[in-house]
Amino acid sequence: MHYDYVVGELRRDDELAAFVLVCSVAPTFNEKDWAAVFDDSRNWRCISASDLAGRVRGLAVFRLRMHPEAGLLMDVPIFIALSAADHHQIAESLFSSLEAQATECQFMRVWTNLPGSLQELEDSDLFRRWDHGLIYRVHPKPIGPAWR
Repeated sequence: MHYDYVVGELRRDDELAAFVLVCSVAPTFNEKDWAAVFDDSRNWRCISASDLAGRVRGLAVFRLRMHPEAGLLMDVPIFIALSAADHHQIAESLFSSLEAQATECQFMRVWTNLPGSLQELEDSDLFRRWDHGLIYRVHPKPIGPAWR
């Protein structure tokens, strides 16, 4: 069965629905920490995948930061695709959107374990480590004709 999803920046009126999604897989992540993710000074961005009825079915929370070994890194500590019928399509849609936004990065890291709190989400020692998560080399988009 094929489902269509709308992928884009998480809308303000969907923040609570996204929080429910986070709690379903990371129950220790509290509402106060979730609200802090949207503080502009923290530089987190959120994209969601919603079904055609507007229900949030997937979520990715990420930011671009300079990593000491990897250079500019898209760090994705929260990546959730939940659906009884089509979680693979949701995950593919979210990942494609992330990849399109990571063109300045050499790598994208999607954490293996979701953080249980804002403190863990923003832990600088954990950020510097290179032993957790899926490390994906982002292929830069070609500039101009291929023969250059």
